[in-house]
Amino acid sequence: MKGNCTLMTLSGEKRRGRRPALDPGERRRLAARIAKMVLVDRLEQKEILQQLTKSEPELAHIDASTISRLYRFALDTGIVRVHIDENAPFKPPRIESLERELVAAYELQSAIVADATGHEETLESSLADDRLHQALGQLCSEYLDTIVRQNEIVALSSGRAVFYACESLFNKHIFDKRNVRGVKVVSMNGNIAAEVWSMESPDARRAMDADISGAWLARAFPDAELIRLSLPVAVKSPEMIPEWLAEGPGRWISPQVWEEKAKQGATPLVPPAGEDDVYVPTLALVGIGGVRAKSGHRFIVGLHEPMLGNLQPELGKMIELIEQISGNGNKLISCAVGDLCNRLFVTLAARKHLPTAKLAELNGYVQAINERLLSITFEQLYLVPKVVVVAGGASKVDAIRSVLEWQAMGWSQPIVHDLCTDRETAIRLLEAKRSSTRRP
Repeated sequence: MKGNCTLMTLSGEKRRGRRPALDPGERRRLAARIAKMVLVDRLEQKEILQQLTKSEPELAHIDASTISRLYRFALDTGIVRVHIDENAPFKPPRIESLERELVAAYELQSAIVADATGHEETLESSLADDRLHQALGQLCSEYLDTIVRQNEIVALSSGRAVFYACESLFNKHIFDKRNVRGVKVVSMNGNIAAEVWSMESPDARRAMDADISGAWLARAFPDAELIRLSLPVAVKSPEMIPEWLAEGPGRWISPQVWEEKAKQGATPLVPPAGEDDVYVPTLALVGIGGVRAKSGHRFIVGLHEPMLGNLQPELGKMIELIEQISGNGNKLISCAVGDLCNRLFVTLAARKHLPTAKLAELNGYVQAINERLLSITFEQLYLVPKVVVVAGGASKVDAIRSVLEWQAMGWSQPIVHDLCTDRETAIRLLEAKRSSTRRP
């Protein structure tokens, strides 16, 4: 009897040593983390166990039944909440007649026009503006789903519509990963935030950095490789650019590497010792921004981010000048400066209607800012066989039109092939084209 009691005591001690009780705070933290892995990352129990034991070795005693109990705890205690929004954005229908007109007018390969409002007064609301970007992202994701091929190298710019397109494609393939293999996903510009934001973060800046968009897109494919640049948006002086792009992930946006690759054609580059190979993207998904005072543009919203301090004082002076231009009741210029892959350009409207002195001043600020950006150049985009633009909204019409009429901006060839936009933007783009062709 004594021996049996001793055995029971030892067994009890062994059990308690293998599975120590969690204190309430630690239990809630762990339950929340497991819930994110289940609901956001869509991980299985085995994968969750692997991640937990790798990142927190002290949790090596946790088993599958503990994972299940903690997940149920998260559901039962309100850590996980369900939100149903009947007014959430839905995938809008397409307007094929406008799509055909855009293709003909701007010599595009393809156009996608969402039957969604882009110019109502309600778009002054940030929520309505965000829903427009979500609608564009949903339609664009369907298009991407038809054109991404085996071994595609997909490059992404920053921007909300780009983010929502990537997120929508991931959501579509949560449970059935698309059977397209060998895909690589890479950013085309540095980040504005000083840190990498969580994919689950409610912070709006998550949609502004291409690294986050890439993380969503890569999850839509079974074995996609995600190349995170993890670079700042800009450096303090142009002389620092070559150093940042000479090694590591920076080589993926290096003009010199792209030029060398283009000369070699289909022959892969031989990377330096210790470096991964680099390829020119075969498909680029980019947004177009309109830099306006008090707008949601990433350079405005993130103006006080540490990384944007590298663009001062020119960025602040440029914004002040833009405020002066728009504050004078100038209806001919709704957007004086646009951006493509973070690189700024003076729009066609501003080039035509600004006084010479103002235009020269604006060009000076734009050039000074572009020289310090860690981003692909406009010339590099020429090397990408397929460039898809997703952009819309009243504030961006001048910027979008400038990109579609790139040769009228003084460049040697068109820079984009496909456009995804909303109904009203498409109508205004067509009206602008007809107006320009009527002029003597």
